[in-house]
Amino acid sequence: MSQSAVRKPSLKPQTASNADLAKARPWVQERCEEEEEEENKDGEMDPDEEVQQRIMEWAKELQSASERCGVQSNELGNVLCLLGLRKKRLINLLPLLEFITWSLLKEDCKGGISPLWLSAKQCTWKAGTPRYIPNSVWNWMISASADVTFDPMTNHLWLQLSDDHRKVQEGISESNLPFSPQRFDAWPGVLGWEGYASGRHYWEVDIANNGYWRVGLTTASAERQGRFPMSPQTGYWTLWRSMHQFYACTKPETPLPLGLVARRMGIYLDYEEGQISFYNAETKTHIYTFTGKFKEKLYPVFAPLDGRSLITIISPHKILEWNVPLTS
Repeated sequence: MSQSAVRKPSLKPQTASNADLAKARPWVQERCEEEEEEENKDGEMDPDEEVQQRIMEWAKELQSASERCGVQSNELGNVLCLLGLRKKRLINLLPLLEFITWSLLKEDCKGGISPLWLSAKQCTWKAGTPRYIPNSVWNWMISASADVTFDPMTNHLWLQLSDDHRKVQEGISESNLPFSPQRFDAWPGVLGWEGYASGRHYWEVDIANNGYWRVGLTTASAERQGRFPMSPQTGYWTLWRSMHQFYACTKPETPLPLGLVARRMGIYLDYEEGQISFYNAETKTHIYTFTGKFKEKLYPVFAPLDGRSLITIISPHKILEWNVPLTS
């Protein structure tokens, strides 16, 4: 990934008055005027202050929405175009505007808006179109960060693991490793140490050197020995990348644009919802989601497919450190 594609958030908080926000973004004008009228009336705190503050935070976030986000609704896009917003600006703003609308309509929803919104959207997003994830949803998702490490009883003989079991790369020769029925003997793969049979789990991998690779999840009972197609039908939910191809390993394969290849990839499992999703963790955009009904324990799977690819599991501490919310 090019350096220009990485969007680094500023650690310096930015503040703005309601009037400034309303002037810069006319769609929050009415909300700002209502707040000012209430303050002028009696100077008492608005009972919905918490909700209004959240809306103002979302309004600020509109300015930094990624240009790679897609327009969810053509009808909404046409209406906003008539109001004078340019198409390029719409592409940046609509995903977050849609999330704000959800939040206003479902404010009393039990369990919060973020899980409801994410579960619904991951099922409907089309493959190959990057979708921006609002900060509040992203922070909720990474709150499920798991401490993933490699299982040294599963790696192929050609794969070398680091001492901390967080890095894997193809070696220059086979290693002398003990037999294990879970050890890959044909495909160059390795499993995560811990499996998951319930709950939400998120982890990130750094994939260096632009090589061939495969990452995702697999069932406890799936084949490890020999060569076989890796697809949901055989117990594998993975993305595969080569020099000129990038696709979700469905049957048949689902092609994905090479522009979606991420240097730092997030993998998110929601077991009860039956969703396995992949994200560009640097731009906070959605790449692809598998859906299904899981019946057994799932394990992370990693496969550097040539000597160039170096896969590093990022620790949960680092993930949370990189995503510290900005304070006003």
